[in-house]
Amino acid sequence: MTGTLKIAAASAIMLAFTSVAQASEPYVGVGIGAFNLGSGVTKKAVAGGYLQLGDDFSEYLGGEVRIGTTGRTGEELTLQPRMKIEYYGAAFLKPRYQFNEQWTGYALLGVATVRSSYSEAGLAIQKKTRTGYAYGLGVQYRATDSYSLGLEYSHMLSKPKTNAAAIKTNFQGLEASSLSVSARYHF
Repeated sequence: MTGTLKIAAASAIMLAFTSVAQASEPYVGVGIGAFNLGSGVTKKAVAGGYLQLGDDFSEYLGGEVRIGTTGRTGEELTLQPRMKIEYYGAAFLKPRYQFNEQWTGYALLGVATVRSSYSEAGLAIQKKTRTGYAYGLGVQYRATDSYSLGLEYSHMLSKPKTNAAAIKTNFQGLEASSLSVSARYHF
């Protein structure tokens, strides 16, 4: 009798916590957009891009890894500071909600490591690597079973604590916000 009760209780618990199974949906993609780079003193927009590898492993949650870079702000032989993200890597948890068959909204919550550079006329190039939080919001349109397009806003790292005099010799890295479009291939 107690064996039957244990089996019944275990079955009830498993049924209570079981969700509808969804097959894993891995994807690979590329994104391009405008990155707003902030040094703590100035902010400048520049073009950038990234590769993404992800998996929507449940109906409401996915994960994603990105590797990217940006162009350089400013022009040679000017007094404008030149900033660039040499490379960045980011890992995100991706809570998501499917509105209908084609449209899905999602959030990005994770961590990023950014290697950036800064230079001013007559001064040496300074480089700094920082790791910190990253977040974003986006929407995805599923054009076919295999292809989707996305639009998103994301942000990496906090504002560096510096001033106009200190940045010339003690660069503290960059923060970056981006508005990007992406194309993904789903396996």
